[in-house]
Amino acid sequence: MLKKGWSKVNNVYTNYVKNERGAQALEWVALGLVVLAIMGVIAAGIEGDTSIGKAIVNKLKGLIEGI
Repeated sequence: MLKKGWSKVNNVYTNYVKNERGAQALEWVALGLVVLAIMGVIAAGIEGDTSIGKAIVNKLKGLIEGI
């Protein structure tokens, strides 16, 4: 009886663990959202006349001049 119950629970658990359908797509969507968020912060920093915007512009200028 206990063996049958454990076997059933184990089968259900492994079925959920092995099901990776859609996981890669979700990872790509999350990565895209992170990139968009970073670009938004940079754009907001450059547009405004803040110390963060100036620091971003100076850092980008330094990277471009270093090439």
